Amino acid sequence: MTNMDKLSNLEIRNLLLEVLAYEGDDIDTEGKTFKMYGYQGSQSDLFRLLNGYLIKKNIKPEKVKMYGAAWGGEGRMLHEYQTINLSKGEILKLYQEFHRLLTQGVIAPGAYGNYGTSLPYFHVTEYGMECIKKKDFLPYDQDGYLSKLKSITDINDWVVFYVTEALKCFNADCVNSSMINIGLAGEVIIEELANSFEKFLLKNEASLHSSFQTELAKDWKISFKYNTYLDFQGKYIKATKDKDVKALTVYLDKSSSSIYATFTRLTRNTVTHPNDIIMDRTQVLMFFITLVNYCELQYNFINHYKNNS
Repeated sequence: MTNMDKLSNLEIRNLLLEVLAYEGDDIDTEGKTFKMYGYQGSQSDLFRLLNGYLIKKNIKPEKVKMYGAAWGGEGRMLHEYQTINLSKGEILKLYQEFHRLLTQGVIAPGAYGNYGTSLPYFHVTEYGMECIKKKDFLPYDQDGYLSKLKSITDINDWVVFYVTEALKCFNADCVNSSMINIGLAGEVIIEELANSFEKFLLKNEASLHSSFQTELAKDWKISFKYNTYLDFQGKYIKATKDKDVKALTVYLDKSSSSIYATFTRLTRNTVTHPNDIIMDRTQVLMFFITLVNYCELQYNFINHYKNNS
């Protein structure tokens, strides 16, 4: 895991949820966790464990050592790189996301027992318990992200390779290079979709096979290939009433997936040539958030085509 200079609001929110859910004994010098205390405590407990988690995951440079304290205490005031491994801007985002968790009902003021009925004491709500169970892997957790990606059945090794490179670039704050690799991964998927569907047509609806080949040969652009694939997929479903393929389409909106594929290609092309457009880190983060789900949905089609060719 590579150190990151700037954490976004979304990343900090995810880190807070991970800290609340964490069950290990290695993010606090005394081995304390929220689970040990019934998922309640003080803001200081949360911020102290967050500091330990940042060190554990090597997300930020370790300028402040991991430390322990009595649970439920007032703790230390936060100062950049003096009491927590965060910058001033990130500390302000931390406060924003803590209060956002409150307004969203993930946590609520007050804690049972000898704590207090209001902030800084809080507890995780029933809804919050469901939230912390559903962990989203973001790029800072490279191992977790890749593990989730690799769990996709028969995912192409080149997709894994390009996404791995994209993660390395993103965590090194080279967001344009990261986007290039995301685009390359997307192109591998579309090529595999088109190739597997072509073989699938040959066996299951030969009347469409030759026209699909002819249409694909008209343009080399990856977006054209994808739109052609979607067009012929629709023709195939209409001609055969194939319930299995139709059932898969329910989970992948054609218009949004087409936009995703096209935008990924255009963005990848844009950042590979000298120009005045620079990708924002948050924009690239949005791609990472949706990428694994997108891959999983597309490989449902690819694997179906291969298994029935």
